Amino acid sequence: MRPVDNRDDERRLDDTLAALRRAESQVETPAHVEGAVMAAWEPPSSVGAATRSPSVGAAFRRSWKYAAVAAGVLLTVTLGRLGVELRDAGVVPAGADAPQLLLVGQPILEGEAVRIVRMRMPAATLSGLGVRTTASDPADAVDVDVVIGEDGVARAIRF
Repeated sequence: MRPVDNRDDERRLDDTLAALRRAESQVETPAHVEGAVMAAWEPPSSVGAATRSPSVGAAFRRSWKYAAVAAGVLLTVTLGRLGVELRDAGVVPAGADAPQLLLVGQPILEGEAVRIVRMRMPAATLSGLGVRTTASDPADAVDVDVVIGEDGVARAIRF
């Protein structure tokens, strides 16, 4: 395969851009467009300074700060509650023999192909994930079924 020589294409592009620059330099901006652009670029203190008081802008900024703090507090409380609910969802009640399902990650989509992989893991690993098991010794092995989505990410754990 022989190398491609782009020098002719580059020269044509340079010539075309130079012609465009020459043509555009002859065009004058209409006065009403230039006035609108310049008015939009003027500092806010000079635009409408006679019609509004300086405290209006400060009050508006202050209200946005309060709203941001309130949203942050609400988000913190909501995420804290969600964390507690997720942690408690994986708790196995003492003496429960029925398998427990812990949903993790995104929900399984309708029609999504999934795989179920059975594995054995130490109870200590599950407790590290916040799941309490009925195993008396942390080194005891626990049978776990993992539901894996098409993308290879775990969707649920059954133990």
